[in-house]
This record gives sequence, structure tokens and C-alpha cells, in this order.
Amino acid sequence: MRKWSELSEKEQEIIKKRYLSGESPSEIAKDYNLKPKQISDQAYRKKWNEGMKATKKTTSKKTNTKKTTTKKTSSKKTKK
Repeated sequence: MRKWSELSEKEQEIIKKRYLSGESPSEIAKDYNLKPKQISDQAYRKKWNEGMKATKKTTSKKTNTKKTTTKKTSSKKTKK
């Protein structure tokens, strides 16, 4: 596997254009002997999608709220 830093600036720019055009990191990675995560990490770090926010639908993250329930104990006293 190659490192991102081993790529020329021209290769990095081509990868960026392919990524922004919608090609998956796994498809691009095959052509450059990279791991798909290397491409998605670069896209995230360098904010390649910054200009595309207005055109893409944003999905809202659902927060995982865990409801805690407490067991109510009966405070009734039994008569003898």
C-alpha cells in the first residue's frame, strides 16, 4: 500500500476530483494502490465537501437517548 504523501500533487488533485464527482473511495483506491479510508480521511481533513453542502441533502443524526427506568418499590406495610 502507498502512503498519501507518496502521491504527486497531480494525483492528489485527480483523486479529489473523482471523489467530488461521486466516485466511491474504494473504486479510486484500487487505481492508486491506496486504502479507501485514506481517501475518505483526506476528504474529511481537507474539507473537500465544504462547497457541496448546499447541493447535498444533509441527514440529521439521531441521538441515542437511553431511557432509564427506576423500579418503584411498594412502601405498603403489611399488618400482622
